[in-house]
Amino acid sequence: MKVMLTGHRGFIGSHLLKRLTKKHSVVGFDLKDGWDRDKLNNSQDLTTCDLKEEFDLIIHLAGKSGVRESMKDPAGYWLHNVEVTKRLLERYPNTRMLIASSSSAYEPHLNPYAASKYIVEEAASCYSNTLCMRFHTVYSDNPRKGMFMQKYLDGELEYVTNHYRDFIHIEDLCDAIELCMNSKYKGEIDIGTGHPFRIRDFVKDLPIRLNTPNERQWTCANMEKIKTLGFKPKYSVEKLLTNSRLGNIIEFNNGETV
Repeated sequence: MKVMLTGHRGFIGSHLLKRLTKKHSVVGFDLKDGWDRDKLNNSQDLTTCDLKEEFDLIIHLAGKSGVRESMKDPAGYWLHNVEVTKRLLERYPNTRMLIASSSSAYEPHLNPYAASKYIVEEAASCYSNTLCMRFHTVYSDNPRKGMFMQKYLDGELEYVTNHYRDFIHIEDLCDAIELCMNSKYKGEIDIGTGHPFRIRDFVKDLPIRLNTPNERQWTCANMEKIKTLGFKPKYSVEKLLTNSRLGNIIEFNNGETV
């Protein structure tokens, strides 16, 4: 199968790319560093790049994420999340398309990031073969700069919150995406574990920030649809925390960070 994968250099996309190339012919599109079978450096800005090829499936992960960043740059989130998705939908109206959404879309009034994901879902609903995947809080045991684990290890974490988050491991997420690839589901589907955890319980003895008006207080995936595809998470953030020598191997990825 010939697959278009946008955002293949990102946190989720880079993991998914490794899997897909074992089974499919994949063409990657990424703003920072484009990739395909023949070229290793073909930067592809999805707002302007040529979309000449046809595909059997499109997995659209590219876009801007982060609640706080969206408050500073709402126009950028509209352009890279909404307009780019609309462009793909208009160019490939009949192609099966899996689109990265977010649990934030449940409360689109809270911030521009959430609003952009909600509007993307509304735009996709006008096409007959789309599935918007509502990712919950994605983590891994390899922290990146600026994320929760890195701040904790470097002593930069200043506070925690009372937020509850549904954490899903990157490998489980990729499993779920592959199941979605083989499904006929349309509309929206939650991808998480169905078991939220409170942020303040992960790190003790830090101040608790209560004033977070632009962030969701509670996230919990509705597992009804994804379970019908045979999805069962293999990883547990609780188990990871318990078994970890450091006790805090967490990486946030859906914009609802502490």
